[in-house]
Amino acid sequence: MASHFNILIVGGGQAARRAAFAAHTALVHGTIGILGEEPHPPYDRPPLSKQALLRADGIEACTIIDSGTYAQANIRLLLGDAVVRVQRDQHLVHTRAGDQYHYDRLVLATGSRPRRLPLPDEISHDVFYLRTKDDAVRLGARLRAGARVVVVGAGFIGLEVAAAARSLECQVDVIDRAPHVLSRILPAHASQAVQAFHRTAGVGLHLGAALDRISRNATGGLCITLTQADERPLTLQADILVVGIGVVPNVELAQEAGLEVGDGILVDACGRTSDPDVLAGGEVTAHPVAGRAGRHRIESWQVAELQAEAAGATAAGAPKTYESLPWFWSDQSDLNIQMLGHTPANAHWVLRGPKDAAHSWFALDREQRIVGVVSFNSGRDISAARRAIQSRRRIAPELLADPARAWRELLSQPAPDAHHPLR
Repeated sequence: MASHFNILIVGGGQAARRAAFAAHTALVHGTIGILGEEPHPPYDRPPLSKQALLRADGIEACTIIDSGTYAQANIRLLLGDAVVRVQRDQHLVHTRAGDQYHYDRLVLATGSRPRRLPLPDEISHDVFYLRTKDDAVRLGARLRAGARVVVVGAGFIGLEVAAAARSLECQVDVIDRAPHVLSRILPAHASQAVQAFHRTAGVGLHLGAALDRISRNATGGLCITLTQADERPLTLQADILVVGIGVVPNVELAQEAGLEVGDGILVDACGRTSDPDVLAGGEVTAHPVAGRAGRHRIESWQVAELQAEAAGATAAGAPKTYESLPWFWSDQSDLNIQMLGHTPANAHWVLRGPKDAAHSWFALDREQRIVGVVSFNSGRDISAARRAIQSRRRIAPELLADPARAWRELLSQPAPDAHHPLR
């Protein structure tokens, strides 16, 4: 006979953990199950590209809650098995191992998987993707002083791995088709600080470059050929290749179950899908975003925490709305990058602080209101900007640009003349 849960959560990551404990808070005596494909209890992924690569015990930083805490909360961990089918009309899920589970409410926290390059099988031993604890352990074992590491992709994962590898005295090169790093997130002028940081650390950046071929060289290593931005060919020799070219949301289970799916599982602000008894949480969702129209899929720690929490609480009968401003962060060795809000293409950018030290770029709309910020080693600017964005306070650009002006003063200044908006 199939087991029954008041709340059944599919997925074993950070979003599943947050949804489960939010559901437990709202439904103290309810039965809650987490069905995870990995053998590990739910864990957070940010340390995988940082602490987990830098030291032997770093993988422990991923685990926030031990198994005993789940048991105390009446949350049952069903690990090492994957859901292969959802029968919504029967409130039933089927697993790869042949087990069946009934649910009152289902939460899909299926996350995403790395986007892969079409590479020959004969080099697979030296190719790495970073998504799981096992991936991090495997990659960390190869990051030794003098190892030649080539990273494809200058996004967060690629640059965090590059920073960790350089800290371990590896030789590192990063390849990306885009003309600047973090091209999907940062405007070119802000990415210059990131590029300068990595080049100073000894990372070779090959931007605007096209990857042509990867093969074995005569000594058994990897031979990587590319065409540079100026169309000159370049060959790199490597011991390992790390691929970080984005992720694909795991929407197949929801799609096959007949739920509404776009770039992610479509949900409302509380995490509800098109089926009132099925919710979704974490970066697999396309959800309403504060300050933007429509629904969007955002890959961030905050979404895995707070949006999943809203879905879990709502599933347990205590509807909660996710309405946080988008916030991202990345630690790359000694460089902390934080982004808050939105950075529209027509924004007026204001620099606060010296480029060679802690500084931030602020995106202002035509009415001189801060709508977004990119900060480098300046968390205080993020905290103050959050207050400014939420209050929709107008701040004169020349005052914002002066780091000698304290935030307390800026947030208490009379609004600038509304008749002279930015153009």
